[in-house]
Amino acid sequence: MSHSPSFTSPWVRTTRRWRTWTKDFASFGKISLKRRRRAPLLATKKTWVDVEADEATFDKRDMSQDPAVQHLVVKKSETIKWGSGGGGIQRGRPRTLVLRKLIPKLTVKRAPGPGAIRKTKWSTVANELLLDLKVIRHTGSAKSYKAKVRGVLHDKVVHCKKRVKVNGKLRWLNPKYVGIVTHKIPGTQETLKVKSGTQIIDRAWRFLKDRIAMNQHCKAGSSLLRGKLRSAQREYRFKNQDLWLACGDLCRESLRKFYK
Repeated sequence: MSHSPSFTSPWVRTTRRWRTWTKDFASFGKISLKRRRRAPLLATKKTWVDVEADEATFDKRDMSQDPAVQHLVVKKSETIKWGSGGGGIQRGRPRTLVLRKLIPKLTVKRAPGPGAIRKTKWSTVANELLLDLKVIRHTGSAKSYKAKVRGVLHDKVVHCKKRVKVNGKLRWLNPKYVGIVTHKIPGTQETLKVKSGTQIIDRAWRFLKDRIAMNQHCKAGSSLLRGKLRSAQREYRFKNQDLWLACGDLCRESLRKFYK
């Protein structure tokens, strides 16, 4: 049985409609998040709070295999582009989850990851979100996180083995995922004991990754991946509430431009 060139099977039409609907719905999640981007979501100036910050990688892409982006490759040996992002969250408040897109350098094919966030990028994000907000910041042991921010206390944990010299001998220290740290409040004699670690933000990364299906359309650097991340971020923020009501609020916000 032969078909005309213009014939399209119902399955193909349904797939295209589903792909378009998924992309449009994922883009809805960006609306309210962009409006709240400059708001101090992570903390206030009233009391000291715990904020965890970390990075995550969602996908990688070989630029040399895609003719549309081959011109972006500078070195022939460095062709891997990573889809990574940074984020922060206040403990006990899922609605404060904040994400920022990272643009790491291209790496070689055998690289285990994109590397830690750059110090200049972290300083910009930290000063935008945490400046003078009475925050105790919990991060990993990357050197970039050592950048000082006014009004912010910092502690770190070690997520991998570390080789140190003790009494002239090299020894391997085990990772330290959590610990009790005592901070002195600036300008006073009072102290605060807190638990260091990044367990909350790590679970948030797992929540986001479980809701993103990677395929030939959703990959590192694509707008569909960014839309799905924002959609999953909104779902995480309202995970303890009625998602149906939250979806109604999202649709109402998306229609505001038609009423103006």
